[in-house]
Amino acid sequence: MLIFFDTEFTDLSMDAQLISIGLISEDGMEFYAEIFDAYELPNYSAFVLDAVLPHLNGGDSLVSMDTLTLRLGNWLEGFEQPLTMATDSITWDWPWILKLFSLPGTWSENLDKRPMSLYDLIGSPLFERTVDQVFRNAVPPLCRHHALDDAKANRFAWLECVKRSI
Repeated sequence: MLIFFDTEFTDLSMDAQLISIGLISEDGMEFYAEIFDAYELPNYSAFVLDAVLPHLNGGDSLVSMDTLTLRLGNWLEGFEQPLTMATDSITWDWPWILKLFSLPGTWSENLDKRPMSLYDLIGSPLFERTVDQVFRNAVPPLCRHHALDDAKANRFAWLECVKRSI
């Protein structure tokens, strides 16, 4: 089963900190968390200040990195079947998964250590149009650069592309 995921982080640097992560399975199960450790950092990029921070949920979604690793690992293991992570940005999103599960014994046994890149589909006009439609027409509305909403849009676009290719 595919798990579509997206992350948001403080900036595009080697010192970036994870802000939020959103995942949704092929069958619609969701996971979302915001990392409160990142909120103490003063060096957000202008893009993050404008496009990411205004969409954060806060409240019950706030966790520490250690708690995130535990909760996300438990969520993934709850599927009891092989999982592959899918993202539109392996370069920026996948390293956060590697970091979260970097300690021995934290990697979920059912999780493939190789992600699936949606990059090939992103070049597809159908995929791009579908992602745009999701953000324009979703009820309730979805926000670009909200980790879970981005994962939802990618999932929906992928499902549409698969359906039309059959």
